[in-house]
Amino acid sequence: MKSSTKAAPKATADTVSTQSMDELLELSRKTKLTLVPKSLPRTQGIEVASLFLPGEAVGGNLYDVIQISEDLIAFYIFNVSSLGVTSALLSSLAKVSFLKNIHSLTSPKAILERINDELLGTVCSNFFITAFIAFLDLHSNKLIYCNAGHTLPIIFKRKEKELIPLKTPGVFLGVYKNAEFENDSIYLFPDDWLFLFTEGIYHLFNTEDQEAARKQLEGIITKGKYKSPSDFFDMCKKNSEKLVAEGKQKNDITAVVVEILTQSRRDQLKKELGFEENMPVYLQFLSYYEEIDTVSAHVLRDMDETGYSDESIRKMKLTITELLANAIGHGNKDDHSKKVTMGHMVENTAVTVAVMDEGDGFNPSSIPDPTLPENLIKDHGRGLYIVRNHVDEIHFNKKGNRVLIRKYRFGNK
Repeated sequence: MKSSTKAAPKATADTVSTQSMDELLELSRKTKLTLVPKSLPRTQGIEVASLFLPGEAVGGNLYDVIQISEDLIAFYIFNVSSLGVTSALLSSLAKVSFLKNIHSLTSPKAILERINDELLGTVCSNFFITAFIAFLDLHSNKLIYCNAGHTLPIIFKRKEKELIPLKTPGVFLGVYKNAEFENDSIYLFPDDWLFLFTEGIYHLFNTEDQEAARKQLEGIITKGKYKSPSDFFDMCKKNSEKLVAEGKQKNDITAVVVEILTQSRRDQLKKELGFEENMPVYLQFLSYYEEIDTVSAHVLRDMDETGYSDESIRKMKLTITELLANAIGHGNKDDHSKKVTMGHMVENTAVTVAVMDEGDGFNPSSIPDPTLPENLIKDHGRGLYIVRNHVDEIHFNKKGNRVLIRKYRFGNK
């Protein structure tokens, strides 16, 4: 009697090849995602937001924002032509080169020349890399930049309703030996926005006609209806969701937006945080848990320089860490596209800190007392209990998405 069990079909070379290629593409995609910045520098006077929406194909565009010093911040964005594994590998090499040179050179022109030399021989004949790099002086708001054939960044001057494209002479990276580039500069003013992006963003507005898409994007920017870079990116995400649902988002979409904050905008934020407009409040923004130590360090340093005791500084560190973690986790529900705003003011008599998230808020009176027997095993309430016992005053806004705490230098006044 013959067995009825059929032998499994043998894998053909084409089947194995296809499977291997799929695995390689997936590995390339995961590697690419690890290179996308998880957090951005937060500094007073500017607001920075970024967007990375991966497409169906593996692309080669990346960006970064790097705090060089207290006075200088660098922005760069680049794109590798074509798609696939080779594109992803080239983008990895390019990022390594950018990171190495951006900390040793402060001239965009010199950095692109150095990167071009390092990439020569590694870029295949049918590939090329476009790039844009800029340094912003945080005191003078002078932007020094250089463009290597990249999609033109835009400065939007909100007051004048004017768009300024940032173009300089320069060729693709990794193709021509002794390639030449040129620096240019422009001063940014309060309420100006700087837009950096790859051409994938055009697909959010028109998947067929790139020129029409650019005009549509420029029209949207010129209207100036978005309050913040995050609001602008919310619109982009909604457009992307439609493309993904229709299976039309083939390329990665990458962008960085920088807003130069106006005094009125800072005053508005201070008011929302619970401060008066004329108070010397230091503003910071964050979205990730990894940024908590950096943000809190500014408060602790100011306390140390003002002569607060080590015990007060220790308690303030614990308090701020708890407040920021709650704002990110409970307030924004770990949605890292939303930001947490923190303002602080250190005086000889008291330290005042306010933290505000973009969530729906909560009712502080509804938080259970963790010291009661029936609440000992409950998770909620312990953080707020710690905060209340480490500060002298605590105030919530009506919505419940902002908390202001005050710690007196010599005890409760």
